[in-house]
Amino acid sequence: MSVTWSLGTGPGPGTEAVVRPVWAGEPPPDLSAAFLAGTGFGGEVGEVLQLPGTPVTVLLGVGPRARVDRDAIRTAAACLARAVRAYRRLAVHPPGPDLRTLVEGYLLGGYRFTRYRSNAIAPPDQLVELLTAETPDTARALFEGRRLAEAVLLARDLVNEPGEALTPPAFADHAVAVAATTGLECEVWDGRRIADERLGGLLGVSRGSLVPPRLVKLAYRPARCTEETERAEQAEQAGRIALVGKGVTFDAGGLSLKPNAHLAGMKADMAGAAAVLGAMSVLSALNCRVAVDAWLPLTENMPNADPIRVGDVLVMRNGTTVEICHADAEGRLIMADALVLAGETGPRAIIDIATLTDAAAVALGRRVAALMGTDDTLVNRLRTAGARAGEPLWPLPLPDAYRPQLRSRTADLVNYTLGTRHGTALLAGHFLREFVPPGTPWAHLDIQGTALCDATGGEWVAGATGFGVRTLAEFLTGLPHPPA
Repeated sequence: MSVTWSLGTGPGPGTEAVVRPVWAGEPPPDLSAAFLAGTGFGGEVGEVLQLPGTPVTVLLGVGPRARVDRDAIRTAAACLARAVRAYRRLAVHPPGPDLRTLVEGYLLGGYRFTRYRSNAIAPPDQLVELLTAETPDTARALFEGRRLAEAVLLARDLVNEPGEALTPPAFADHAVAVAATTGLECEVWDGRRIADERLGGLLGVSRGSLVPPRLVKLAYRPARCTEETERAEQAEQAGRIALVGKGVTFDAGGLSLKPNAHLAGMKADMAGAAAVLGAMSVLSALNCRVAVDAWLPLTENMPNADPIRVGDVLVMRNGTTVEICHADAEGRLIMADALVLAGETGPRAIIDIATLTDAAAVALGRRVAALMGTDDTLVNRLRTAGARAGEPLWPLPLPDAYRPQLRSRTADLVNYTLGTRHGTALLAGHFLREFVPPGTPWAHLDIQGTALCDATGGEWVAGATGFGVRTLAEFLTGLPHPPA
C-alpha cells in the first residue's frame, strides 16, 4: 500500500473517512455511552469502530488519557491502518502532538509482504491528511516518521525473502543500492578479499555453501560545515560508533544439520544484518550527529561442498584459534571476524546484533530481546533507546566464572560448550566478547526471539518484525556530536 501524507486543518474534498481518537472512559460528547457499550467499543488501545455516514466516522481507541504514550499511539495507529485499508482518502485527528510515532505505527501496521503471491490484490493508494497545523516541527515529524518506518520495512522485506533469492551476493547488491540512495559509503568484499583479510570464521562457515560469501562495510558521516577544522575531524574519528550485524542468509546447520521443523525460519538468520542496514539507511534523514561504521558478514551455513567438520580448527582474523564443536554455532564465528575488523578502527563503542541463540528466546520470549555488554552506560542507553522505540531489551549478565567453559584442549577456544544446556546465551556472549578490544565498550543484542512473529498484533505483522532498526536509530540519533 502506497501512502501519501499531508497536513491540514480540515478534511479535504473527497475524504471517505474521518478518524477520531477516543480515550478509554471518555466517550465522545456526541455519542451516548450506552450506544458505545452496546457495540463493545471501550476506547482501549487499538480498538476501531466504524460508523456509517458521508464521510464514514472511524473511532480509534488510544487507551486511558493519562497513559497515552508512544507505545499506545504506535499500536493504535497500526491497528487503524489494517482497519481502513480499503479507503482512498482519510482525515485523521491525531491523539496528541507525537505525529512521528503516529505515522511510524500506521506504516508498520499496514505492511504486507505479497511479492510471491500470484493472486494478491494490492490495496488502493491512500492519501492520509493529518488534521493539525502545518509548521516546521509537524512537517519534520511527518518526514521522520515516514523515513523511520521505511527503514524498518526495508529490514522486513529482506528477512521475508526466501533464502534462494536473498543469497550473500544478493544481500550485498541490496546494500549497495541502499547506500547509493541514502548517502552511505559502501564497500563489498568478495571471497578472495575475505581470504586476503584472513577472515577465518567467515571463510570456514562459507565452505559448506555453493554460494560465495560477502562482507559489506557501510559508513555514515554526518554533514559538517566547511569552516570546521582538522581538530573536529579527529573528534569525529574518536567518537565513531561501530555496528556489526549477523548475516547468515540461510542456516541449515552445516554438518550439524537442523531438523526439518527448525528450518522454516532459517531464512531469517540474517535479521541482524538487515536491522543494521535499515538503521544505517535512516541516519541521514534523522540528522544523526555521530559517525557510524557497519560491518555485515554474509554467508550461508550449508552441508554442501566442503563444510567445516566437528573437530576442525579455524584461525580468526586476530589469530585466535577456534575448535569447532558444533557446526550450527556458526553465527558467532562470522561475527568474531567482523568484531575484530570493527575494533581495529578504534571506535568509541561497538554494538552487535544477531539471531544468535535459542536460549535467549526461551528465556525472554517473542517480545523482548536479550542485551549483554561490558559497559553499564552503553547498556543502559541502549535499553532506554529500546524502550522509546517500542523494542524492549532485557540485560543479561556475563559472569567471569563462565569464561573457562570456552577453553579448548586443542585450540584457544571452542565455539560451543558441549554437554550443557545451561547459560548458552551467556556463553555465546562470552565468545563474542573475546574478539572485542580490551577497554572498548561493547554491547550485544540477541534477537533470536524477536526477529519473527507468528501472529499480527500492534505494529508487528506476521513474519519479519524488523526488530532492532528503531532501537539502533534511536540510540545513534540520541548521541551528541563529539566535541571538537
